[in-house]
Amino acid sequence: MGRGSVKSGAIDILRVRDRSFFLTVVLDLDSSLKGDTSKVKRSVVYCHDLTGLIDHVIEFRGGSVGEYMIKVGIDGGGSFQKFCVNIIRTPDATAKYSEGTFASKFVDGGEKKLLIIAIVEAVTASYDNLTAILDLLGIDRVDFLAAFDMKLANVFFGLGPHSSACPCPWCELPKNQFSNPDRVIVLRTLGGIRKNAAEYEAAVQKHERAKPLSAPAFKSCTHQPLTKNLPDETLIIDILPDMELQIFLGITNRLYDLLLRGFSVKANSWSEHLAIRRPPMHGGEFNGQQCKRLLENIPVLEELLENAGESGLRIVNAFSTFNDVRHSCFGMTVQGDYKDSIDKFEIAYRELGLQFTSKCHAVVDHISQFLERQGDMFDCENGLGFWSEQASESVHSDFKSLSDNGYKRDLNHSAYAVNLLRCTTTYNSRHR
Repeated sequence: MGRGSVKSGAIDILRVRDRSFFLTVVLDLDSSLKGDTSKVKRSVVYCHDLTGLIDHVIEFRGGSVGEYMIKVGIDGGGSFQKFCVNIIRTPDATAKYSEGTFASKFVDGGEKKLLIIAIVEAVTASYDNLTAILDLLGIDRVDFLAAFDMKLANVFFGLGPHSSACPCPWCELPKNQFSNPDRVIVLRTLGGIRKNAAEYEAAVQKHERAKPLSAPAFKSCTHQPLTKNLPDETLIIDILPDMELQIFLGITNRLYDLLLRGFSVKANSWSEHLAIRRPPMHGGEFNGQQCKRLLENIPVLEELLENAGESGLRIVNAFSTFNDVRHSCFGMTVQGDYKDSIDKFEIAYRELGLQFTSKCHAVVDHISQFLERQGDMFDCENGLGFWSEQASESVHSDFKSLSDNGYKRDLNHSAYAVNLLRCTTTYNSRHR
């Protein structure tokens, strides 16, 4: 079958075929609901034959298995934890940045081609929960690229949270050294995490104090990585892309916060001039389109701050150089000298006197590494937009709309599990 549009009559056939790949099971999982302090029983819909489903989709789209790569995303939203795959053609470097930073939603790697392989409601993304569901999926039978956000990446690779001493998933550098111009980067390997986690777990067994054992001496490795089939020498930088959307949002909002503290009237005038306002929800941060609009209108800010002196110029320069980074490597392909853009942003950010956050560290130390290594591996010039975690985050509203349209049931309803199964397979039949 070709890759053209799926007619409505064919969707029912696809739904029935897809349903054969999925089962439901009840597991004891960590709840996300307030008041639940112990494990709770939750119905999980999952793909029991992941390699079979992938082969089925590739046959449907046309081509051979060798022409595709698998990207796995895990993300919570709309009360559900969703485990998703994108089955995408290997990079050919034909997409242009002019298609937009968010153009990935229209290609194999975007939400329109995203499949849900497991879903469960009202649970956390805890290490125990991920372990249970990934074991159900048999995820180690599939070679994949991990398209996770920063929090999930640390859980998946067995690392402490981003408040820990060594929070970076790609390297062992302590966070108190992120701002050090003479820092030395030692890249993480799966073997290094496995070794440090085993030593930490052994130390925990001997630990007699009530307070949990801290893990700085173990590079913040507290659990075994949740991928078991890859060799010890595997570098995390080769299997975990920098999180384009999360980095984009985090740094733009952080720079705006600095502007707001020093020049509140000017900051408000800038956003009001552009008819955008921070929402009270989502932590009060600008969303992706709002951040993009800010960065596309830096001249307006520059005019507002023309009499603000050196401190105002430094903020404008930080926004401007970060926008150059966005243009050069956050799209579907890299444009120009993205390494030079990153270097200039680092200088501009350093002049602000701010501590380097995990997101800033990712930009200045790891984006170039990832893009260079992937470019060599696939002989391509794809930017972060191609590898983005964004698609798995974007599935939530799409799934919610379908669920609310006749499938949704209370957690304790007798038809809950079967309806969740039907909703999931219907969703997948529309997203090939």
